[in-house]
Amino acid sequence: METEKENRAKEFIRKFHDSRPKDFFKKLDDKDKGSGLIMFMLADSTGDVLAGDISKTLGMSTPQVATALNSLEKKGFVARCAARSDKRKTVVRLTDAGVAEIERVQVMTEQTVEYLMETVGERDMNEFLRIVYRIKDALERKEKCANNA
Repeated sequence: METEKENRAKEFIRKFHDSRPKDFFKKLDDKDKGSGLIMFMLADSTGDVLAGDISKTLGMSTPQVATALNSLEKKGFVARCAARSDKRKTVVRLTDAGVAEIERVQVMTEQTVEYLMETVGERDMNEFLRIVYRIKDALERKEKCANNA
């Protein structure tokens, strides 16, 4: 028999799942399973990014990264070449089209946030962020405790 605590947790999970604006996040998460994350990682990097580093940094499997990179390369958003220091390693870079796509997504996201700030209210949006950060901190503390156990 479930406890009241378990029931409350399950109900929260259901409501949380139902509250997620799926279409919005689907566009951000993107259709190619991680390629958006890879593009933003490449955009934020200051030096060469090795294909192997992408999986480590983003916590993606090597096959997932390879699939996403293949898709991004077909779209013309990334280019791969051998690293100068070690020809066995592959460097991944954004192309001009990739940079333009990142800028397009950033503009779309900013416009959506502006809309939310106008309709939901800046105060409530900031309160939402405050709570999200509290949740993030709590989860990080929980993980740290689990790793130290």
